[in-house]
Order: sequence, then C-alpha cells, then structure tokens
Amino acid sequence: MSANFLSLPSELRNNIYEQLLVLQQPITCPIRFWRRQLIRRAGATSAFTLGLLRANKIIHFEASSILYGKNCFDLECRSSEDVALFLERIGRKNASYILHMNLDFPEFQYLDPTDITIQDDSIGILTKIQSDCINLKTLTLSLSSTDEMEARLDALDYPKIVVEALRLVNARFRAISSLQEIIVEVYEDGPNDHIRREMKKHGWIINETKIDEPLDFESSSFGNFDFDSDYRYYRTDSDYGIEADDYDIDNDSDFWRRAAD
Repeated sequence: MSANFLSLPSELRNNIYEQLLVLQQPITCPIRFWRRQLIRRAGATSAFTLGLLRANKIIHFEASSILYGKNCFDLECRSSEDVALFLERIGRKNASYILHMNLDFPEFQYLDPTDITIQDDSIGILTKIQSDCINLKTLTLSLSSTDEMEARLDALDYPKIVVEALRLVNARFRAISSLQEIIVEVYEDGPNDHIRREMKKHGWIINETKIDEPLDFESSSFGNFDFDSDYRYYRTDSDYGIEADDYDIDNDSDFWRRAAD
C-alpha cells in the first residue's frame, strides 16, 4: 500500500508542522521578516516552507492552526493601521488561532486630573485585536514602551492619576474576554514602586530585566528591520497581479513570497 503525508498519524504530522513553523522567539511582523525567520528555523528553502501551506486544504488547515496557535506574534512599534493590515491579510480564521502577542504599552493622550485619555491609535490596536483575535490568551507589553510609560507617570508625582490611568488601560485589556495573562516587561530598577503595585493589583505579571543586560538584536524585532525594504509591506494584491481567493493564507503566502523576492 502506498503511503502519503496525510496517512501519517496526526500527532506525527503536527510534530512536523511544529518543526518547520514554530519559532522560539516571537515572529516579527510584517510578514517579510517572518519568512526569513522561518527559513533560518527550518533550515529549508523558502519555496518548501511556504509551499507546505499551499499543498492542499487539509494540510493548509492543519499547518495554519499550528503556525498561528503556537507562535508569538510581535507587533511592537506598529500603528493601528499596521495591525489592522496584518490581521486582515492573514484572515479572521487565522487570527482566531493566535494565542500570544507582543504589543507596545498603550500611549496616553492626556494625563490631567480632569482628563485622562488613551491615544486613539492605541485604542484602535486593542479594538482590532479584540475583534479578530478571539482566542488570544497572553499579551506581552514591550520593555521600551513600558519604561516610557512609567517615566511619564512618575514625572507627574500625582498618585491618583496613576491609579486612574492604569485602570483605564486595564479596562481595555479586559475587554479582550479570552485574555488570561498580561505580562509587563519592565526594568528591575523602576522609577516608582507605586506604579508597579498598581499594575499588580490588576493581575498583571511583572517581568523584570536588569538594566545592564545586553539586548539580543538577533531575536528582537529591531535586528531584522529595514525601513527602505519595509515599504513593500504596504503594497496591495493588485500590485502583484494576484486575485483574491477563499484561502486565508493561500493568497497571502504567495503575496509575501513575491513581495520579499
């Protein structure tokens, strides 16, 4: 009897998907960096890695659930438009598989006793994630953005503003009903213990980093960043003569392969 990939036990197929598609470090968005990361991880050609997702509908479904469900997606330093474009590009089904995401700490527009407001762009990011990432379990907030937030709140020397500002942010986080963990990356020597205590009151997990620890640029989003090339991320399907189809990533994998080539 001849054998094929789909005749293998599902546990073995899932193990193969994980070996090819799951990274230890977060996947950096936009997707052109992700393609590079997958090639390094799998030690495979780009055609094979992306071709796996296009083999047939069964393999596409199985591999997509592993790809999106077992990787952490890094959307630090991204605007609401960037986040919306990424989630729309991968499709709502694939977005629903995402369990772990890295974001910047929401920015505040105003921090006055009578007017404490979160910036519209930060609200837009969380609203889009709430809409599309319906199974998101873990949200990690970046070290640099949290450090800036703490410095800004500490400079006010007004504890009541700190309490209300973090309450507003927590309300936005908790609107993502599936969310179970909020991890806040901070420096070990923070500016004010009051801020950390308030974060802990909301059930946030504080992950401290020593200020003299070197940054790992190889695994960070900054290590692969290229502003000039990054503009290709914003091109549309029509720029490459690609017609839309019913696959969430069939069309997308070909789009990003052509965009990166």
